[in-house]
Formats: sequence, C-alpha cells, structure tokens
Amino acid sequence: MKKILYLFILIYSFTFSQIISFELVESWSTFDVQDIYTFGDIDQYVGEINYEVDGYRVSYLTSNENGDLVIASGAIFVPVDPVCSTPILSWQHGTVVADFGAPSENISNSALGVISASHGYVVVMSDYLGLGSGEGFHNYCHSDTEASSVISLILETGTFVNSLGFETNGQVFLMGYSQGGHATMAAVRELELNFSNELDVTASCPMAGPYSMSVAQAEMLNTIYPNPGYFPYIIFAYQNVYGNIYTDISDVFKPGFDTLFEMYDGTYSMNDINEEIWNIADSLYGVDQSVFTPLDMINDMYYDNYQNNDQHPFRIALESNDLLDFIPESPMRLIHCEGDNDVPYLNSEMAYAAFAPFVGEELVLLSGGDFNHSECAQFAIISAKLFFDSLANLCDKSSYLHENINNNNIKLEVNILGQPINADSNNLIIRLYDNGHVEKIFLY
Repeated sequence: MKKILYLFILIYSFTFSQIISFELVESWSTFDVQDIYTFGDIDQYVGEINYEVDGYRVSYLTSNENGDLVIASGAIFVPVDPVCSTPILSWQHGTVVADFGAPSENISNSALGVISASHGYVVVMSDYLGLGSGEGFHNYCHSDTEASSVISLILETGTFVNSLGFETNGQVFLMGYSQGGHATMAAVRELELNFSNELDVTASCPMAGPYSMSVAQAEMLNTIYPNPGYFPYIIFAYQNVYGNIYTDISDVFKPGFDTLFEMYDGTYSMNDINEEIWNIADSLYGVDQSVFTPLDMINDMYYDNYQNNDQHPFRIALESNDLLDFIPESPMRLIHCEGDNDVPYLNSEMAYAAFAPFVGEELVLLSGGDFNHSECAQFAIISAKLFFDSLANLCDKSSYLHENINNNNIKLEVNILGQPINADSNNLIIRLYDNGHVEKIFLY
C-alpha cells in the first residue's frame, strides 16, 4: 500500500531548497531486484544485491530562472536498513518532453535507481524544472536551472534519509546521459564553484552531453537529424529564460512550424513532436523526412541574422549555456560514442581539450566506439556505475574484503564499458573478486 507522508523542514537563511512532501511509491525485495537483473538481461558484474529498496516520489523547492522558489519533483531510491552510512548517486535524465517520462512518474520502471540502491547507494533523480508534477515550463538545456534543480534535491537528501533512520557518508557521485550529461556538467560546475562548504563531489560521469551548445551542437542545424523536436524545445526554453529570442514566434519559424509551441505542454512525447514536424515539412513544403534538417523549419532571415551577428540573442543564449568555462576539481569521466548522431562526439572532445591542460584530478575521455546515441546509452551508464563502485564506500564489508583480497579469486574482469576482457588486455579494467570486492586496475 502506498503511504503519503509529509516532511516539514525549517529553512535557514542560507538554504534555498526544501523537501515539502514525499510518497512511498513502491518497495522491492532482493528477489524483486534479482528479477530486474534477469528480465532486463543485466549482468551480475553490475553489482551485488545487498538490500531491499524503497522508491519515493518527492516534491521540493528550488530556484527557477528568476531566482524565485518553485516546486520541482523527483525520485529517491533508498536501501532498506543499511548497516552504515551511504553515498549519494545523483542521476540526471536525458531529454523528456512529456511529464509522464520524468523519473518521478517512472519509479516502478527505474532499473538504475533500484539496482544502485540495492548495492548501497541513495539514488536521487530530479525531474528538473517544469517536468513531472513540477511548476513552470521546462528550461531545456539551461545550465543554471538544471544545476539548481539537481543540487537542491541532493542537498535535502541528507535530511530526508535522516528521517528514515540512517545517514549519508559525504560521498556524492553525479552521472547523466544526453541532456543529463549537460545537467551533470552544470551541477558539477556549480557545486565546485559555490557549494564546496556543503558538498564535495567525489566523482562524476557526464555522458554524451551537449557541453558546447554554441559550436558543436549548433552545427547540427544543417544536418539530417533524428530528433528535430530538440530545436524548438531549445528556442522555447531560452525564450522563457531570456525573453529576447523572438518578438513573435513567426520571427523564427516558417508557417506551420510556428504552431509547435502547444506540443511542449507536457502531454506530448518527443516522438509525437518529431512526427508532427515531419508531417508539416512534407505536407506544406514537400520536404521528406529522409532529407529534413532543422534549417528547413527556420526563417531564412532569422538564420542569416544569427549567422552574421555575434551579438544575436540566440547566439548569446547558446554561449551562456556552454559548459567549457571551468576546471573540474574532482575525478571526471567523459563517456561518449563516436557514432552519436544526436549529440556529436565533438562536444566531449571540446570539453576534454578545455579541461585537460589544467586539471589536477583524474580526467578521462572514453570513447564507446561507433554506436549511435541510443545504442551507446546502456553500456555508458553501466560504465559510469562501475567507475563509481571503484571509489564508493558502500555499506558492505568493503574494508574486510579489501584486506582479504589475496585470499579470494578473481571471478571476472571487465573494461570500463562493462565488457568482459582477458587479463592480457592493455586497458583500464574493473576487477571483481568472488568475495564481492571491486577494484579499478590499470593494465599496461
């Protein structure tokens, strides 16, 4: 039976976030978690099942684009009765348009949340602003509000788990894919610049994110694109934030496409929007889906002004949401596939080139090969999880296990993409022992 509980927390002058309600949506026994492995075709090396799991839907306060407190929603997955304090794993989701696609609306189907919590993490998943049951319009790929919504939930998670009878251990891991890669990078930047007294980032994995909105991602405007609905999403979001992207929607979009705004009200999926765009292109302009590019929906005058004016408001908005202007102070693994046709691999190459000369911590750019955006996602996420496991102080008997590695056999070695390898490989590997210990090993 679902339980609805309300948690009231004092807001101090330095705190901008607050969990205002939470609801226990579902619980999983260890047998249920094993079923997720079995029916999801997930390999056991992803991690040992240590705990039952509870999944909560939460509502909390965070700052919007104007600095006002608004309600956002999200999900929290917790191990039941952990034997020690726990690390936090913050997952940032990819592009979602419909409210029903947000994490808080998919708690029952979140394999990542359930599996990671069963290993001993507290897993937090913000819906971001304006998605799920949150207030307002979703500011798609707007770095400041992505960061605020993610950080607000992380900050309040310690208080939340205290109310459940245990504590977090101070370790914070952040990972996200696609838009979630952008949100992860934005949150890491903000945490390290302005929240070092409240939280330390233990490590992060931004994956396949558009870190260069103004260069690498903007080049996709003239490319046959699998998700043309991303572009109007950006236009409408930045208009909501900055107010100067257009005076009238017809300034940007050709007739037919200027009616798309109503499809971003939280009731349509990206697939619905893509199909509508292709239908308009075909019926009004005779442009087939197979050759359609985002430029086909943009007025020529608007695009020419954008191309030739360094101070064009859309150009400035894109530049304002680039994430190449800081130096990570914690270990970071950028994971991306070179065959990505939604978010070009160039985004990660540019991030690595910007950070590498200056970082004092581990920075790795890991190519997943010639897979496309969708194909890359699962093993990239597994890779990030394995990387975090090598650093996390999880609630097992890790200290005892570490002291007794020599008394146990290696049961499996996988590379950082989660693929089994042999011991002769020259690679960074994850070594799993039959007593459950996990090590990160460099083989040369």
